Amino acid sequence: MKILYLIHQFYPEYYTGTEKFILNLATMIQKSGNRVKVITYSFHEKSFYNQRMGDIVFKEFIYKGIPVLALRHKKIPEDIHRSLSDKELSTIASDFISKEKPDVVHVGHPMRICELIKALQPLNIPYIVTLTDFFLICPKYILFTSKNTLCSGPEGGKACQSLCPELPSGFITRRLETARDILFNAGLVVSPSRFLAGIFKKEFQDLDVKIINHGLRYSTVKRNERSYTKGDRIIFCYAGSLNPHKGVHILIDAFKRVCSNDAFLNIYGSGPDEFYVSRLMAMAKEDRRIEFCDVYSEDRVGEILSNVDVVITPSLWYENYPLVLHEALACNVPVIATDIGGLAEKIKDGVNGFLFRIADSQHLKEVLQMIADNPGILNTVKYSINGKMIPTVEQEAYTYERVYRQIKNPQYVST
Repeated sequence: MKILYLIHQFYPEYYTGTEKFILNLATMIQKSGNRVKVITYSFHEKSFYNQRMGDIVFKEFIYKGIPVLALRHKKIPEDIHRSLSDKELSTIASDFISKEKPDVVHVGHPMRICELIKALQPLNIPYIVTLTDFFLICPKYILFTSKNTLCSGPEGGKACQSLCPELPSGFITRRLETARDILFNAGLVVSPSRFLAGIFKKEFQDLDVKIINHGLRYSTVKRNERSYTKGDRIIFCYAGSLNPHKGVHILIDAFKRVCSNDAFLNIYGSGPDEFYVSRLMAMAKEDRRIEFCDVYSEDRVGEILSNVDVVITPSLWYENYPLVLHEALACNVPVIATDIGGLAEKIKDGVNGFLFRIADSQHLKEVLQMIADNPGILNTVKYSINGKMIPTVEQEAYTYERVYRQIKNPQYVST
């Protein structure tokens, strides 16, 4: 089979959870004897591209053995990050897809490449959609309102009119209709968490969603076997993008108020918002216990996580299935997480980690202080983690490959 993966952004430009999911899956599917290719949107300078089709420029290259076609508009539309319609790309979307001749298409994220998905049905090419955030029902993709509150869903557009009045109601209505078409024409809709599936089923009550958990590359995992006694040095860690909705400012504010000379905070990641990143650095400037570290490659996951003691995910939005959380657990590292969304689905307070109230830096400070004062509490948590197995990328790929064969040939019976 030839599997074509569609995603809003990809390596080497972008390297967060959804990109890692598609890279790992494409790699495993290719290793099992199939042909694969990734089509993605990119933001390189126009000189990077060497081909053109209409008003779209593109370039093909290989990334870690995976064929990639990166495309962009000559002039990037203002609504590129929100709209599900794109006039320029729609005129040539069928040409892009037809040229690849895929047996099955797997949509990893529909942002910016939605017209390629719309082109599939007229070409009779089956496809599946894996939900990785809320983009199809929320143009802001994180269900965060203009009033700085969490949203439980668009409610057919009614909630958007009330909570995000700057979004035209007609735009939201048309957008939800397009989203419905994309989801209900798919051979299968997948979610890696029950929480995310539930949000979509609330909006589209007759939508069937299958749960397939993300897998990890255990070749990069290195278990943290450290045990703790009172007075031990504790390294807390944040690893991920430095964006406001990730809540890193909440973490820094909380950590600065922890009274301990044996507690440290390492922050790994980068972010596109230079003002926000500068704000974070200014917040941490006078606390020598806080260190901003480089972005690390996937090959260094085990090295990094085996040398920290607790991973923190202080998100202000409904995280779906953050891979760093599962990487930490696979490395036998406890996690402190916000008590909502997919995080609360995976972390059980006092069992495999700790939960704190969303956006509550005082509560987070209390959790951090508790661990700093009594590191031995981590021994019990690590014992619990040790008994749980996180799925492998091989298991994930095996499940998806059976799905591909099933929607390509409905008479196919897996063994």
